[in-house]
Amino acid sequence: MAVAASLAVAAPASALTSHFVPLGSYSDARGDLPVRSGTLVEAHYGPFAIPANGQIHNQIDSIVPPCNNCYITDVVPSLVYDSGGAAGSTVANLDTGAMMHHFLIANPGPGKSDATCPGTGPGLLGERFFASGNERTHMHLPTGFGYQQGTNTTWNLLTHLVNRSAAAKTVWLDIVFRWVPVADPVRPIWLDIDGMQPSCGDSEYTIPTGYSDTHQTWPVPAGINGRLVSISGHMHDVDITGPGSCTNHCAAEGLGIAVNAEVVGGSPSEYYGPNPPTRNGTPTSPPADLTGATLCRSEGYYGTPFGAAQWAGHLDTVNVCGIFSNVPAGAQALMYPSSAAWPAADGYKISAGQQIKLHTEYQNDTGFSQTDAMGIMVGWLSPTEPGFVRPKAATPFYAPLVNAYSACGSTNRTHGGGLSYSSCNPPTLTSAQATAGTPDANSNAANFVGSVKFVVINGNVATAADEADVNVVVSVTDVRKLDLSDYTGQLELRPTVEITDRNNGPAEVGEGEPFDLSIPVPCSTTGAAGMPNAVGSTCSVTTSVDAVYPSPGNLAVRESRRSNWEMSDVRVYDGGPDGLASSRTGNTLFATQGVFVP
Repeated sequence: MAVAASLAVAAPASALTSHFVPLGSYSDARGDLPVRSGTLVEAHYGPFAIPANGQIHNQIDSIVPPCNNCYITDVVPSLVYDSGGAAGSTVANLDTGAMMHHFLIANPGPGKSDATCPGTGPGLLGERFFASGNERTHMHLPTGFGYQQGTNTTWNLLTHLVNRSAAAKTVWLDIVFRWVPVADPVRPIWLDIDGMQPSCGDSEYTIPTGYSDTHQTWPVPAGINGRLVSISGHMHDVDITGPGSCTNHCAAEGLGIAVNAEVVGGSPSEYYGPNPPTRNGTPTSPPADLTGATLCRSEGYYGTPFGAAQWAGHLDTVNVCGIFSNVPAGAQALMYPSSAAWPAADGYKISAGQQIKLHTEYQNDTGFSQTDAMGIMVGWLSPTEPGFVRPKAATPFYAPLVNAYSACGSTNRTHGGGLSYSSCNPPTLTSAQATAGTPDANSNAANFVGSVKFVVINGNVATAADEADVNVVVSVTDVRKLDLSDYTGQLELRPTVEITDRNNGPAEVGEGEPFDLSIPVPCSTTGAAGMPNAVGSTCSVTTSVDAVYPSPGNLAVRESRRSNWEMSDVRVYDGGPDGLASSRTGNTLFATQGVFVP
């Protein structure tokens, strides 16, 4: 992912041939392409003629995007040999001489300023949004997110290709894209030891002999606020950085170990990545000066089962951290360790004023310094949207209950003044299963008292635990069957709720359509029915919305996701002929919110 220092005045050298092939499906040896909707297309960019025992070093070309006014969700890169003047099917890699050292795609379109080097150095190419080295890192954004391509008709492509064989090689860059017409937009955040402010250099730096942990700190500028949804790293094998490097990986020369992104001043207990970390398969400790929150440790792996022959034992995989809810089962294991998944379902929050420190670890055993090392991480940020108007507080919500009657349809009376509206005689209870005692209606004492209460529980946003919740308390007394004996079934609380919050699409402000909560309410008989001043069954529950509506890793009430709940039509239904709240066939309205005027 190097960028030449001369980029301050550089322009694309040529326009490459861009050839697109629609795909009905696609599979890669890593097995990590999510199964989801979108348009798959395979792009061929080239050709690149690499001289024998030579290289194309940071050549800049223009290429055509696979779509316009679209959102890119997946990118799978490869390098293939030329076949008859077009891209062939034979993969080019170290086992046959040609190697994809790295490439970078930048978007120069309107409004696509680079986040870390805006308008200077490598940022002159545009917004750097995807890159990969010979490890061929994929981009699979969480479902619902996408990189907005815009309306520009060209991208800038920077390539570094190497040929270790004695014969010239012609190759094509092969990239599979998936895109969708609408998604939650994300912004690429390029973190680089030598390719972000203040240096905004060419991404290449020198490592000493032995172990090294090189740093660069990025002060998060104004305008960068939101949640990272994915991040991964890029580095090099030590044994491919020099002209005499090993065709097969030479472990004795050393290796690239890991790239770490640290939130300075964050909690050291927040560590995402392999745990324990490893060094070439051996458990180790993170760098001693990694003292903040590690939002990702992206380790390099060598000789993993897939593609072992093509990679010849060289670096073939780096860790990805982020939201993994859409990663297919059985995906290449080292690509997505479960410990690298952020606990928040919508990512890791970063904001202006923070500092993110990049650490790149190498073990250089060649006996001399190496000048072509890299340490890069590319993250994807879902920007914070404007909020929504809300109250300072609105808790608790309390609704007393009254017995429910059928709506007056065919009127035959008029209510007395001054509420002189049409009325119906006689009134009809809506419940076909339950009633309550009332002296002048059924000669039993009036002991029906019902209420519903919602109490907001605020969580502690300083902790990783999701403690926020909405407690629900339901209490109804003197619930009887129509024959006035104790009611033995369940009741169901069913209020209508409309939620406006920051947990939509999947992490933006939105207003949900109205829906009915459903909370079962168990009943206990008193055994006193038929006695003077008797009280029928008591139906009550104390629970919470999270308890009733859990989902793996994402409870219904989210911390730091403030929400406005519009509550209406608080209703309590009987359990129907079978007495169950869960089977709604025959369940009828028993009580509703209201007031009783004696």
